[in-house]
Formats: sequence, C-alpha cells, structure tokens
Amino acid sequence: MNCILQNSPDGDPIYNFLERKRAEGKHYYCYMNAGCAKFLRIYYARVKEHLDKFYDDAITP
Repeated sequence: MNCILQNSPDGDPIYNFLERKRAEGKHYYCYMNAGCAKFLRIYYARVKEHLDKFYDDAITP
C-alpha cells in the first residue's frame, strides 16, 4: 500500500480508493487495512479468472 501511495498511479482503482478514504478523514490504519482488503479481492478475482481460463483450455481438446 505504501508503494501505491508513493507512486500515485493515475486510474488505479486501489489508489483512488485509498485517496477517497483518506479524504473522508479515516484513520491511517483504517484506510490502509481497507485498501489491503480491496487489493486482495481484485488480485483473487484476476488470479481466479486466469486459472479458470487455464483449466478450461486444458480440458478442451
């Protein structure tokens, strides 16, 4: 999360989420924890999508 905040990439959904939480006045640990949870949800969805595609391709002759 610190790397995302330091690099401040434009259009990154996690960075935008962290900035929105910070603007709401949330405590540091609160918005960092929420940002980590959001990152893990996005990461899990992308890995699951990739693995589902991989297994579908492996099963189909």
